[in-house]
Amino acid sequence: MEENPVAQFFKSDGTLTHIPAKAKKKVAVLQQIALGFEPGVKYPEKEVNQIISRFHPDTAAIRRHMIEYKILV
Repeated sequence: MEENPVAQFFKSDGTLTHIPAKAKKKVAVLQQIALGFEPGVKYPEKEVNQIISRFHPDTAAIRRHMIEYKILV
């Protein structure tokens, strides 16, 4: 059985250990975080930050990356 390729970037509690430098891995990690959002729901910024903070304390950086890679629109 093949392990999830982004699992190495997450602790067992689901928090992100670090943001990968390589774009392909970064996008995969950001997509994993995006699973915390309900599709089609428009979230206020405060709620977006609350969801992201479950994964990583630097919510601004994660949010910026998610917008940059068009994962959050």
